[in-house]
Amino acid sequence: MEQVALVVFDVAGTTAKDEGLVVEAFERAIKSRDEAYSEAELGEKVEYVRATMGQRKIDVFMHLFHGNAGKAAQAHDDFVSAYIELIGEGRLEEFSGISQLFASLSSDGILVAITTGFPREILDPIIDALQWRDKIDISVAASEVAEGRPAPDMIKRCIEITEKSLNIVIRADQVCVVGDTESDMRSAVAAGARHAIGVTTGEHTREQLERAGATQVLSSATSIRTIF
Repeated sequence: MEQVALVVFDVAGTTAKDEGLVVEAFERAIKSRDEAYSEAELGEKVEYVRATMGQRKIDVFMHLFHGNAGKAAQAHDDFVSAYIELIGEGRLEEFSGISQLFASLSSDGILVAITTGFPREILDPIIDALQWRDKIDISVAASEVAEGRPAPDMIKRCIEITEKSLNIVIRADQVCVVGDTESDMRSAVAAGARHAIGVTTGEHTREQLERAGATQVLSSATSIRTIF
């Protein structure tokens, strides 16, 4: 069995503390629309956002607006603006030890990638705010692939970028995926990753992660060094 060559990390809830920022940005986006929602209706929408954490945000909005592409796009734009504002307010932090984890992997010749359900417009400010620019090798946003999670497209894109830039071949049994949501685990399984590691620092429970195909469930992303 091959050694792990590439680790693909999720961002919010896995390597960066979410602290409710996704929900807060979502609520700001929804409330900026002209439509008035009751507390019960808003609560239902928030629950769907929580349940679909890790998935591409435009897909979430398309569901919430019943396929109305115009309304979904407007709400998504508002969500992006709101989340960027929250980042600018210093509300996003990495989990303790994440930068050191990235450095440890790199020192062992293991490539570090991050993927996210956010579009590139949010991912770049996150990378800059957390000072990850020189600590990661690859980043892929959901806006850059055909399908978001639970499809394996972002993982496959990370592999493709790595192979082209380094002129090497990376097989699925050399890939480890780390995430805090069911969709992270399902995308890892769909990609055929050797490890689908769930972490309980985000929205979904151990039971949810295991049900979605996690090969291991850990208390934090930094604990992956106990596995390889």
